[in-house]
Amino acid sequence: MNAWIHLIGGGILLVFMPLLIGGIADLFAERSGVLCMCVEGIMIAGAFFGVLMIRLFAETMGVWPLLFLSIVVSMIAGLFAGLLHGFAAIHLKAEQNISSTAINTFVPALTMLISKSVFGTDNFTYSASKFLISKVPILGDIPIIGPIFFQGTYATTYIGITLVLILWFILYKTKFGLQLRSTGENPQASDSVGISVYAMRYAAMMIAGAMGGLAGFTYILNTTYVFMGSVYGYGFLALSIVSLGQWKPSGIMLGALLFGAISVISSTYSVLPVLQNLPIPPVFYSILPYVITLIVVALTPDKHNAPAVCGEPYDKSKR
Repeated sequence: MNAWIHLIGGGILLVFMPLLIGGIADLFAERSGVLCMCVEGIMIAGAFFGVLMIRLFAETMGVWPLLFLSIVVSMIAGLFAGLLHGFAAIHLKAEQNISSTAINTFVPALTMLISKSVFGTDNFTYSASKFLISKVPILGDIPIIGPIFFQGTYATTYIGITLVLILWFILYKTKFGLQLRSTGENPQASDSVGISVYAMRYAAMMIAGAMGGLAGFTYILNTTYVFMGSVYGYGFLALSIVSLGQWKPSGIMLGALLFGAISVISSTYSVLPVLQNLPIPPVFYSILPYVITLIVVALTPDKHNAPAVCGEPYDKSKR
């Protein structure tokens, strides 16, 4: 039982959270009609500038003010990266796959350039152990739930869940959310009733950028102690989860849980009594995430819930 609790709390949640936050970031962009294939680049921007704050101010700031600063800076960095893509996609009407690729290429190069200039190397180490919450009082003592959710976790987990719930409410329960979604389904009709398609899409990209930046920082804080100009494909995984989840928050959450569980099992099977004694070669667990991904993609229904005009620039003059 302890092994499974450790697996869920110490493993799956650490993978689940950045995928969920990154998926919600992409959802906002695409629901507005902007194809956002650059979640990877946005996450790298957030990860880099977030841990850069930790590296620069670890000795001069308290733990929680430093964490707050790092989160805010990571979201601002992601916001700017998102706006850069938004400007190309919305204002310049660029081909959105190409502009996304440009962001995914430019941001890692920029982070390595800054790292080289500041630290003399393409990568740098930092310490995130001080941000780990060993146990939340009272809640951490709840059987099973306590060890999973309230022991050995980071504050970014709770912040991420809170923001995801807020954004779900905004997207589906407010006038702003309805207007934003309408621009991804029928921008001409939205424009005809006075909704600014451009403003809605820019707002969506600001939200997507900020959340993508937080996703990157959440990933890098949870999983490693060295920044090497990458988030190891988690941005692309987030894109896959949005598609698998049929552009619905509930589907994205289930997809993130699935990917998180598979990824952690593939790397920790040797310590799980149920799995370590099975006559299965280790290579099977190495390829398991990719095999399951292919199976799920094959079984997933067609993109019947995708935004109708996602990726199509809107030209107001042709309304």
